Amino acid sequence: MVRGRVDSSLPKTSTLEDRTQQMTLQLPKQRSRPASPAPMDDSSQGSRTMSETYDERPSQDFDLYLSLALHADLASTYTSLDTDDIDQLVAVRNVFAFLTGQSLVATPRTPAIFGIFLKIADFLHRYEFSNLDGSTLGEDVTSNFKEFMTNFRLADIRASREKTMEAIILGERMRSWELYNEGFVHGVGLHDELVKLRSPKFYMISDTTTKRLERATIDLSSRLKTVRARLETFEFPSFFSGIANSTTSTESKMIHFKAWKASFLTMRRHVMTVYKHKYGAWPPSAKSKKNLNRILLREVYQDFSDLYDALVNRSSITTRSADIAPYHDAPSDDDDVTAPALRRIMDEYDRSQPPTQPPIPFDTPLLPSLMGNRRGFEKLDPKKQKKENGKRLANDEINQVLMQSYNRDQINSTPFLQAFMQFERQTARGKTIEEIQDLRNGQWLFMYAVIQSLPLVIVDAPNLQWTKGVEYFLCEVPKGTPPWTQEPHNRGWYAIAGGAGVVSLPSDVIHHGVEGIYRRSHCWRAAEKWSGINDITPVPSHEMTVDQSLLPPPPLSPDDGISASRSGSPNRNSHRQSVHLGLEALPLPAGVAPSGAKPVTANYDPLKSFEAILGESDALKARAR
Repeated sequence: MVRGRVDSSLPKTSTLEDRTQQMTLQLPKQRSRPASPAPMDDSSQGSRTMSETYDERPSQDFDLYLSLALHADLASTYTSLDTDDIDQLVAVRNVFAFLTGQSLVATPRTPAIFGIFLKIADFLHRYEFSNLDGSTLGEDVTSNFKEFMTNFRLADIRASREKTMEAIILGERMRSWELYNEGFVHGVGLHDELVKLRSPKFYMISDTTTKRLERATIDLSSRLKTVRARLETFEFPSFFSGIANSTTSTESKMIHFKAWKASFLTMRRHVMTVYKHKYGAWPPSAKSKKNLNRILLREVYQDFSDLYDALVNRSSITTRSADIAPYHDAPSDDDDVTAPALRRIMDEYDRSQPPTQPPIPFDTPLLPSLMGNRRGFEKLDPKKQKKENGKRLANDEINQVLMQSYNRDQINSTPFLQAFMQFERQTARGKTIEEIQDLRNGQWLFMYAVIQSLPLVIVDAPNLQWTKGVEYFLCEVPKGTPPWTQEPHNRGWYAIAGGAGVVSLPSDVIHHGVEGIYRRSHCWRAAEKWSGINDITPVPSHEMTVDQSLLPPPPLSPDDGISASRSGSPNRNSHRQSVHLGLEALPLPAGVAPSGAKPVTANYDPLKSFEAILGESDALKARAR
């Protein structure tokens, strides 16, 4: 236990030796340190180890004398403390109360918790509280501050612009990444309002954070401009402008692209009608200036996610990649050309404007079929099956084939999904099974266009605590290392799938790049569940400065019987049967130094002599000759 006494009689310029001579020790009762509430990261392990070493010694009470410059002479019995002296003494008292988990005391000059912690932070910085690498103010400070954050709800900044700035400032001063991240993400969404507020607190934010806020705000504005241009009218001009608009391609002679486009436009009109009925107008007129705010767009995304779950073919994983341009073989009459044609249209859309959108893992729909719905259809020869597919279906048969084309275990009884099912039955009346399949393909393409447009703005930044009811967007993360550290880049180690290689890459590119954001969205999370894979590891996209030709192909499932090959077209001779796409995050491997040092090769032998190394070198040269 630390018991503080204040001695104002010590000279203001006393040396460290003079101060230590004033300390007295008293042996107290044994007191054990409580267990740490959470595991520590590697950067703070050393400081905790040192702390535990001191815990092995007998606990002692310290009479700690601090040299404070007070206006009053405490040696006099009749001296009264002025306001400055009281504030200073209370601030010191609060420091020890904070370190020991006791209540904090406010004063008329410092009535708010923000000001109290600013003074505590100044004291901690003055006496150089820190862990080994300077990323925090030490384990005790971090754990105690988390407790105060919970008790005072410092991270709940949804209702106040002032609290948003306070969270950023306290996050920097207390070196709390948790609070800093919360304040930064909310600060980007409110950046224009924070600037207009002209609060003195805004200028207390560090220059590094201010510049990051400005860059993140520009990036968010660019994302929102793209989303609003697409969703205000649900116009997607890049669809049906490539292969689907061709009249000379092989696919155009085998696929009814005009029927797909007609179904696409019919689906668009249906969705516009549904949302106009739900919101009164589309785009809805909101009280704020932001018509398409975060809450509304997340509702739209949830509607289309429910539709995706009901229609997706969970047995057909995509053959596309965001990094490799697709290779297209000319289809033959015996091939199923529908899925490749769908993927080619979707790929053209994903690449139509930057940034390139990564393909979802399962990107084709279930198609209605007479197989399993009409008795004896499976036993018919192909010519008779084709003839049956050209016959118009009765209403009860239409309902039967449509119900068989849903993932009924994934159907959520929502108004949007119910309206779609009713709409699909109305458009399928009097149609053949082939025409109904064309309707489904057009509907799927429209759903794909909407669901791929939204993740960059509706997927919240990771590790946020307070998001419910927030209308502004929470998708921009503080990239780079914390502003209070000296490291220029926050890097991580990643294993290359299918090999023993290890690469060091900026963590922001992996976790917060375009593909990292998409892999936190619904389609990828659902793919993890359906495929039984616990994590879809983000891979570097075209934005990274990594030579993709050096990376091996993604691993294949052992059940599909297809051998992995580095040669050949990625679409012609191999199929991607795993949603792991190339890299796996690793702890720091043995023999690899941090801070960007090169990994030690697998052939390194620390016991090998210099002569032996030279001998091996001479042998290799002799072989080359």
